[in-house]
Amino acid sequence: MKKYDYLIFDADHTLIDFEADEREAFRKIFALCGRRADEDMLARCRELSVRTWDDVGLSDVDDAVIQRTYHELYRSHLPLLFSRIFREFPTEMSPERAAEIFLRLLEEGGAPEKGAEKVLSVLSEATGGKYRICVATNGLHAIQTGRLKGMEKYFYRVYISEDIGVIKPLSAFFARILSDLHTTKDKCLMIGDSLESDIAGAKGAGIDSCWVNPSGRSPGAILPDYTVRELAELLSLLV
Repeated sequence: MKKYDYLIFDADHTLIDFEADEREAFRKIFALCGRRADEDMLARCRELSVRTWDDVGLSDVDDAVIQRTYHELYRSHLPLLFSRIFREFPTEMSPERAAEIFLRLLEEGGAPEKGAEKVLSVLSEATGGKYRICVATNGLHAIQTGRLKGMEKYFYRVYISEDIGVIKPLSAFFARILSDLHTTKDKCLMIGDSLESDIAGAKGAGIDSCWVNPSGRSPGAILPDYTVRELAELLSLLV
C-alpha cells in the first residue's frame, strides 16, 4: 500500500451506525406518544424510511438537482416519512412535530460500527501519529457533529457537507478538504461504504479509496483501490 498522511473516513455505515441511531429515535418518538414500538414496528419504520429517502431522490447523489437541494430535502422529507409511519401506526403526534423531534434525537446518537473505535484507536496511537484522521460526511451539521462526538478525540478534522455547501461525490467537496489540509491528493486515502458517494467521489477527485464492503457485493464499474469486508482489516493494510 502507498504511504498516506491523511485517512479520510466516511461517517454513516462506516464509523457510526445510522440504522441503530434511527431505530432508537423511532423508539423514543413512539414512547413519547405512549406506544411501545416492537421489533416489527421498528423494522417497518426502517423500510418506510428507506423508501421515502429514495422516493424524494436523496439516494441519487449524481443528480444535479439533488446535489443543490440535498440538505433542504433531508429536512423536508421527514414529515412525509412520519405521515407514512403514522398512517400504519396511528398516534396523536403530527408528522411535522415528529420530524422536528426526530432531528433532535438523531443528534443524541452515535452508535459505533463494529470495530470502529478499536481501529481509530490503533491508527491514532499505535502508529505514533503517522496518520491524521479526518471525517468527510454528507449530512446536517448538528446531527453529524452530535453523533460523532463520542469519537471526536481521534479526529484531526471533520468535514460535513452542510458546512461545505456541496455534497459527495462532487469534486468541489474533496477540493475543499485538500485546500483546508494544505495537502495533495496523493497523500490522502478515502475510506467509506458508498460506491456512489465515497468511492466514485474520491476517484473523480484523483484520491485513492478503500471500500468497506461487508456484504461482499460486486463494485460494478466503480472500482476502489482497496476493498475490505470490515474495518479491522484496515489495520493489516495501514499499520
